[in-house]
Amino acid sequence: MGFRTVEMKVAKAKKNMDVFMEESVNTMDETVVVAYQSQSRADVGASVTVVNTKDLPPAPVSNVMELLQGRVAGLNVQQNNGAPGSIGTYTIRGISDISVQGVGDGEDEQYILGSSAPLFVIDGIPQEDVGDYDANGLLSGSGVSPLSSLPFEDIEDITVLKDAAATAQYGSRGAYGVILIRTKRGNSAKPQIDFSMDMKVNTPPRLRDVLVGRAERMSRIDQILQNDTSRWNGYYDVNGNQALTDSLNPYYNNNTDWQGNYYRRTVNQTYNLSVKGGSTKFNYKINGNYYSEEGIITNTDFNRYGIRTNMGYAPTEKFNLYVGVNATLGITGSGSGNALQQTGVASGASASSLLPPPSIYSASNAALGALMVEQNTTSVSYDANINMNYQLPWNIRWNVTAGYIYNNTENEKFTPGMLNSNQAQLYGLSKYSDRLYGRTSLSYSGSTGILKYGLTVTGEISSNRSNGNEIKQTGLVNDYLWGPLGYASSWAEAVTSEEDNTVSFNIAPTIGFKNLTGGKDKYVITPTIRPEANSAYGRGVKWVVNPGVSVRWNFDEEKFFKKLNWNWVDYSAIRASWGRVVKYKATKYDVWGNYLLGSDTYNGNTVIPIDFENMPNNNIDPITTTQWNVGLDFGLWNNRLSFQGDWYYKQVDNQLSSIELADHNGFDKVPTTEVSLVNYGMELALVVRPFRPKSNWSMDIMTNFTINRDVMTKLPDEARMIINSKAEVVNKLGSNAMSNFLYVYKGVYATDADVPVDPATGLRLRVGGEGVSADNPNAYFKAGDPIWADLNGDYVIDEKDKAIVGNSQPRVIGGLSVNLRYKNLALFTSCSFTLRRDIVNQVLANNFASLNDPNIKGGDGMYKNAALTPISAYDFWTPTNTHADYPNPYDYQHSSVIKPFRADQTLFLEDGSYFKINAITLSYTLPKKWTNFIRIRHASIRMSLNNLYTFTKYSGINPENVSSIGWDQSGGYPNARTFSMGLTIGL
Repeated sequence: MGFRTVEMKVAKAKKNMDVFMEESVNTMDETVVVAYQSQSRADVGASVTVVNTKDLPPAPVSNVMELLQGRVAGLNVQQNNGAPGSIGTYTIRGISDISVQGVGDGEDEQYILGSSAPLFVIDGIPQEDVGDYDANGLLSGSGVSPLSSLPFEDIEDITVLKDAAATAQYGSRGAYGVILIRTKRGNSAKPQIDFSMDMKVNTPPRLRDVLVGRAERMSRIDQILQNDTSRWNGYYDVNGNQALTDSLNPYYNNNTDWQGNYYRRTVNQTYNLSVKGGSTKFNYKINGNYYSEEGIITNTDFNRYGIRTNMGYAPTEKFNLYVGVNATLGITGSGSGNALQQTGVASGASASSLLPPPSIYSASNAALGALMVEQNTTSVSYDANINMNYQLPWNIRWNVTAGYIYNNTENEKFTPGMLNSNQAQLYGLSKYSDRLYGRTSLSYSGSTGILKYGLTVTGEISSNRSNGNEIKQTGLVNDYLWGPLGYASSWAEAVTSEEDNTVSFNIAPTIGFKNLTGGKDKYVITPTIRPEANSAYGRGVKWVVNPGVSVRWNFDEEKFFKKLNWNWVDYSAIRASWGRVVKYKATKYDVWGNYLLGSDTYNGNTVIPIDFENMPNNNIDPITTTQWNVGLDFGLWNNRLSFQGDWYYKQVDNQLSSIELADHNGFDKVPTTEVSLVNYGMELALVVRPFRPKSNWSMDIMTNFTINRDVMTKLPDEARMIINSKAEVVNKLGSNAMSNFLYVYKGVYATDADVPVDPATGLRLRVGGEGVSADNPNAYFKAGDPIWADLNGDYVIDEKDKAIVGNSQPRVIGGLSVNLRYKNLALFTSCSFTLRRDIVNQVLANNFASLNDPNIKGGDGMYKNAALTPISAYDFWTPTNTHADYPNPYDYQHSSVIKPFRADQTLFLEDGSYFKINAITLSYTLPKKWTNFIRIRHASIRMSLNNLYTFTKYSGINPENVSSIGWDQSGGYPNARTFSMGLTIGL
């Protein structure tokens, strides 16, 4: 920040003259870190966004990425998992991986996309274990994410690198984008002590309405009497069901709020204490933090204890040294669920309200398990890093960066005997990983005439190792002695030990042209090239090259522009870049195959057979991301208005997938890389500051808008379409990557005469599929049934009639933030929006489907999918309302075959667009005279509301809290609404 030039005419000599100068705010003078180099923003040709934590709401969160939602154009942050300490889904410029993974078993199985998460780099050290939740982590017990280990109070700024020219220098790890996080340093001659604390209250979201007690009983009785095969059969079924007729029985005469047993309001706390100080020659910082959050689902929580230290030493201008040492202990409680699913809660909360509250005599294993299963994941991590710079002769600068990260995760799950056939069970998982990282570089810069040039040569090595084991013991002595004794079956196995090493080199020259009249350089060219070798890939592709180049033209420095005399233009530039980055996705088992370490024999001899499920392929190509980008930057009126626009085209080739092999082959399937995907779109970011810098008022209005389109361009074996019938998604050439595969719903048959008749047989349209016979009279459509499009015209509705519809990925994302300050009072507001995303509302489908079995009886029938939701608000078919939006929900004998409320139909495909108020924070900083009086440096108080409200037409609870393939299922962990109050004191 400087001052704008002021010119004044002097009519006559004066002894004194007052000259008032206005502050000049020029963001082009900022230093931006792009890969391993620090550059002036005026020299950056890549697409880069920097977010300073001073512009973020100071709200207590377990993961700083929550505060970035809606703040960066092109960065899609979806908080679709509300578990304490969890991470959501993060993508930059659309999805890059279309693989679909199954999580859970049987009816509880859910499907999620493979991770397209960017690489996170904290203080120069890549964090390779940060990503979306994955199937392995969910089932084996995920550790604590490094993002959840980093307190918000310790972060200085966050830089998002979006195009391949910026990320190419990170090689394979940066193929999907890079996010750099820089922590704070000591910068005060006198020691400073800062203490902050927050108390917050988490409340569950709006829960679904259910019928309870007598209302549920009478609804079931009336449905049976009105829709059974005859009135007499109806009375027979009712009288034979004790749960419906024995209203005086205390076991069935209840008004149990099952949701209230699992969801709760919690009070949580967080504390942070830091000590910092030093000068330009020596500085230090020590930060200790404690974060505790009880989940809104009973028996879930997250606790973090951490200490972070750093020290900087620069005795001369030629030499500087930075050292950081950190330790974190994280403890996560997930009950009977995991990082994504809470199926025990979902099952228990859908029990009949006629049952008594959960106890050892009155609840199912799933319901009790959510309350009584003890499952804790303890993660201990240590990391140390060092960064040294030394100025050699001939203007050569030498840099050395090294880091070591160690993580140990222990997962214990105890199931009481009453939930496991009177055999208490203990499961334990122990695993560790360590990572050694080193990087050294030589940089040179010089100039000749108008030409400026530079060169950075970098060598990098990383080594990753992991190992572990797991054990399960059944039949413990009792519920209080957890092993090693037991009388039933036990087993143990080792988690596969893995090690991979990467060696790479990076060459990054820079070329620029001086502006002889002063100011910014007019033209800047930055090419990069990074050869990289990996020890864990196929024999033919160990060495790969990641090239990139960016160009920047600061055209406001041109003579033709200066002649316009537009002094209100602070800066204006056009950027262009191209880059290609590879990513290793296949495992060594995909490349070389594996053996089955079990007992097998051949001709009476024990052998270790080959796993014939997957055929090895040692010619797998790595995933290749190629990206083009064109950008426009300008700032006006002393930076009161700044704009950044980018237009991009990103092509992802060689995506890993599997193809089925012919029956006569010895293997079932083979991994292949014949899938390609393209994302293209536009990003716009605008910042408006309407007040002058010296005003008592200040306001920053920041908004961004991103349009992204994804298109499938290649599929294995030259296929034009691949259908995943389990996940109900389809990949089709020329269409969006993640389309839904659903029955097309066109309304309700008002009368029997409206049902189409097969002219060949004279029979009405019917449903087909596995287990449905043409001899079953309930298989034929009639009045009140759904109209599903018979696409193949065979008068049978089955899987062949499903169509490609919708898009589970958002087409438009963005955000709006307003920071308003008046003297010592500040108001932070953060909002985000998602437009044109299609969601399958399976929860609504299940609500209607729960009416398919009114004659519930004891056992699992009353414990799962037995809760009734009021549907009077919906326009459904009845004999007196024949023109309706929804089919007849009460004809349960017929519905058990037709299944009119199956989720895989367009009836439940809804627009998932929303506008969300992420956070509102009001803070007040005490005046300086007050703090001086009580002998403190500063003090402030704040009040925050997080996840305040979501505006949407979606009929479900939350359009954000859905799976990554766009299905709203009841087994997830909802997002809490949070109210907090905090205090910060500086000494």
